Amino acid sequence: MIKRETVDRILDATRIEEVIGDFVSLKRRGPNYIGLCPFHPDKNPSMSVSSTKQIFKCFSCGKAGTAVTFLMEHEHLSYPDALRYLARKYNIEIEEKEETPEEQAARLEHESIILVLEFAQKYYQQLLWDGEKTHLIGLSYFKERKFKDDTIKAFGLGYAAPRQSKSFTQSALENGYKKEYLIKAGLSHEREDGSLVDFFYDRVMFPIYSLSGRVIAFGGRILINDKTKAKYKNSPETEVYIKNKSLYGIYQAKPAIAKEQKCYLVEGYTDVISFNQAGIKNVVASSGTALTVGQISLIKRFTENITLIYDGDAAGIKAAIRGTNLLLAEGMKVRVVVLPKEDDPDSFAKSHTLDEIQDYIAANENDFVTFKTNLLLDEIGNDPIKKANLINDIIETVSMIPDSIERDVYAGMVATKFNVKQESVYQKVKQLRNKRLSLERSREVIEAGGRYEDIPPAPHVPEDYEPVQPELPKEEPTIINTILASSEKELISYLVKYGEYSFNLSVTPHPTITVAEYVRQALVEDDLSFVNPIYKEMLDEYYSLDKIQDKDVDVVQGRIIRYFTNHQNMAIMKQALDIITDEHPITIKVYRESLVPEEQRLDKIVPEAVLLYKIRVIDTMISEIHSEIIKEAEKNGDSSTRNALTERLMLLLKAKGLVQKELRS
Repeated sequence: MIKRETVDRILDATRIEEVIGDFVSLKRRGPNYIGLCPFHPDKNPSMSVSSTKQIFKCFSCGKAGTAVTFLMEHEHLSYPDALRYLARKYNIEIEEKEETPEEQAARLEHESIILVLEFAQKYYQQLLWDGEKTHLIGLSYFKERKFKDDTIKAFGLGYAAPRQSKSFTQSALENGYKKEYLIKAGLSHEREDGSLVDFFYDRVMFPIYSLSGRVIAFGGRILINDKTKAKYKNSPETEVYIKNKSLYGIYQAKPAIAKEQKCYLVEGYTDVISFNQAGIKNVVASSGTALTVGQISLIKRFTENITLIYDGDAAGIKAAIRGTNLLLAEGMKVRVVVLPKEDDPDSFAKSHTLDEIQDYIAANENDFVTFKTNLLLDEIGNDPIKKANLINDIIETVSMIPDSIERDVYAGMVATKFNVKQESVYQKVKQLRNKRLSLERSREVIEAGGRYEDIPPAPHVPEDYEPVQPELPKEEPTIINTILASSEKELISYLVKYGEYSFNLSVTPHPTITVAEYVRQALVEDDLSFVNPIYKEMLDEYYSLDKIQDKDVDVVQGRIIRYFTNHQNMAIMKQALDIITDEHPITIKVYRESLVPEEQRLDKIVPEAVLLYKIRVIDTMISEIHSEIIKEAEKNGDSSTRNALTERLMLLLKAKGLVQKELRS
């Protein structure tokens, strides 16, 4: 367990815009930053990051949190591991208390797989530079590919020795790495007799990194021409490596992608490395797999502009065509470059200077309509049927574009290029979008267990139709009294936000009191306590906190806010975040009040909140007594019991009247 003092040092150093900026391209807007939310398919920037409050919130899916919760959600880390990540980022030494066996087991599962993968990367890299003759084979391969030493080291390239050599598995076991994690990491596999053998051998190794720079997998290329063996052998999917959500080179490329606001997409490992060595850093590869929504989402966090660079042969051109529709459907701005027939990105980068590469891209970079037209127009000749098929094919691609204005522009381009009526193109685009929506609705009904006849007819879709993202279910705390819950939460919110702030009571001689002390006195004098567990726990914990002494009350309160919004109890953390990010509906009253900062109205809003809470407590008691009176009447019990209940009821009504009078005054 990490000591509280260390946690405070980590959180003191953390800047949320720097942490999220490692994963999402952020742009400044006023005092905040905005970017695409990575927690849902976001086509327009809907996530706001506040550097003053040190929180983020997505106004589309509702996800909100701190730098810690962002890492927990995005990188699938536990709370302690998220703190360790931040400690590494800000060079803070971790001081930990002894963990329980259960805590240690839960933490080690994910981290152990990563650690053994990182050990493997160092092992393969060390073998590559080993002076033994057998190991120089690997380095010779990279040298033949004209990779420089600094490039080889920057990408962590390595070599897996032949089977007759000492195995990686043997070295890992000797270094204390457990058998189960070697298997789970996809680095070793178990024979029937229980022995372990290496998954990779006699191959040059390309480590695959996560967005945060951790090694999550490997690709290994064979060094001999053997048609009985696969040219490339890749890590299997594991807990840390999901192929359709990973891109080769994304860790190295992300700063350049964000800076240049453009990403180049190629196919293979060596394509990325050669472009990078030539001076083009903003390049990633799908590693030979069909492009997926998950991979597109990785790129879209940094830019919407993508240029596909493919071989000039038939396979490369088909790959460019396949990726276009999916990219457009995800809101990307797509351009395509087809290289000369004799080249692939790797060979082209090696045989040209940086200026030549950039000039070629600038001269040959086309939008997808021009690309498809130029590609297929020669094939159709004067055949009207083939021409119609080509036009329909391009229109279908246009219909994928979510932005209505961009869609219109491309539809106009199609009409102009092929000399057809614009109205016909627009109508066809609408039909295709209507059809796609109908199919999506049908699929949703069937997947939900419905019948075909349950599928509602597709409504008319306006041209600017944008699918509405479903609101994600919110995890609510257990509430045992809904009448009191809103008041209890309101009082907790004033404590979390303003507990150490002072205000003047409207009585002579206007004594000054803190919000926290005022709430405590109000509860103690009437012997009141919260009934909903989550708010009671937050209340008790607030008053048990060791408040940091500082002349600046904003510093003290900031620490309290940070304590609750980074709490290890996820229920408390979510309640605190909900309090900090809460937005009231805009009414005339709210608008007028918003003109005066909340902290300047504490003398009014805090006493009102306390009085309203007391009224709701009394209402709860009145409701309970009403129920008891009814039960007594139904069983014709002793009249003295009913009289006593009635007397209590009258006292409560009188007390409620007094509190209401005070509230109105």
